[in-house]
Amino acid sequence: MIIRRMNFSRTHYFSGRLLSADDFLAEQNYLRDTQRFRNLHVHGYGVISGLSVSVRTPGSHISLSPGMAIDTIGREICVLTPIEFTLPSTKSRCQVSVRYVEAETKPIPSTSVGTGLEEATQNSQIEEGVEVVVTPIGTSGKRGRRPVALAPETGTPGVPLAVLHRKGSRWIVIALPTRSRSAGTRKKPKPYAE
Repeated sequence: MIIRRMNFSRTHYFSGRLLSADDFLAEQNYLRDTQRFRNLHVHGYGVISGLSVSVRTPGSHISLSPGMAIDTIGREICVLTPIEFTLPSTKSRCQVSVRYVEAETKPIPSTSVGTGLEEATQNSQIEEGVEVVVTPIGTSGKRGRRPVALAPETGTPGVPLAVLHRKGSRWIVIALPTRSRSAGTRKKPKPYAE
């Protein structure tokens, strides 16, 4: 008995074939899907290197170092240069996470026949980047809390990096265990209990 299951599909090129945007999208999807599968099963998910959170003087200036992580669906999150930001004046504890983000950019005239003016231009590139998400998690001192793996406002997978706890006028950084682990051996993180 032979059981066959096809997992990925790529474009078959041959001389004389007409190519459309769908063919090129299929090629990109094939490369992206196989890369994400490989990322999860070779590297796991979490922080690969860097991405340490630190507090600068004065105490509300936070810095995120360059580094790389892989989210729970295999997307690479790259921080190429340090990111600095100021936290709001709040007494809440906060979690700092990073998540993958992409945006269509660079509109150019489109030659496709459309029915409306909105199709007169199309975005020509997709930029990939990172969002730093700071989420209040309350002031409760309960032990046994785990990092939130999903950004609550969008449900987008993210990689939790640190919890920030306010002490007086400054913030204390509590680094989370974010080492990369195989997706098959790590339990899914549970959200913080309020």
